Amino acid sequence: MTDDELTAALRRLGLSQAALARLLDDLGERQPAPTTVWRWADGRSRVPIGVGALLRLLEEIPDDLRLRVTRRAVRA
Repeated sequence: MTDDELTAALRRLGLSQAALARLLDDLGERQPAPTTVWRWADGRSRVPIGVGALLRLLEEIPDDLRLRVTRRAVRA
């Protein structure tokens, strides 16, 4: 996933960069530093394969399930 694809996916999913970091933490990954997600979105660092796969999967699942998965991350 490229930086532009990451940014577009976050926009389509209604997730901020901070919400993505919280979501990764909620799913068992250590929450990346705030600058890490920014570096992915800015193209300064490569988007990890797993992050791209997660976002693509979130776009494919039904809305109600996606909202349940992302609810805690989006709330803050």
